[in-house]
Amino acid sequence: MTGTRENNSEQADVPVQLTAHVSPDGHRFIATVDGLDLEGKGNTPDAAQESLVQTMRSWLERLDTTGKLGDALGVDGLSEDTEIVLHFVAGNEENGAASQ
Repeated sequence: MTGTRENNSEQADVPVQLTAHVSPDGHRFIATVDGLDLEGKGNTPDAAQESLVQTMRSWLERLDTTGKLGDALGVDGLSEDTEIVLHFVAGNEENGAASQ
């Protein structure tokens, strides 16, 4: 789900928008996130996207637990209510998939 949410201090919590791309790699596909060292692989573009979403969820949970998520994303003031949205872009088409 995209949009803004309000935190306890009544300030709008702007979603963090991340862009991902799927590229062919031989007989497979690789999905990557701009600016992050994360990737997903699959035999189809959809499988690569799903693999990346699962990898990203694990990465987000691990960094959130250690308190380093804001630094990794380059976001000041990241709160528990901040929504992180992953958009897959292929050519001129956009397919959004929420990662958290």
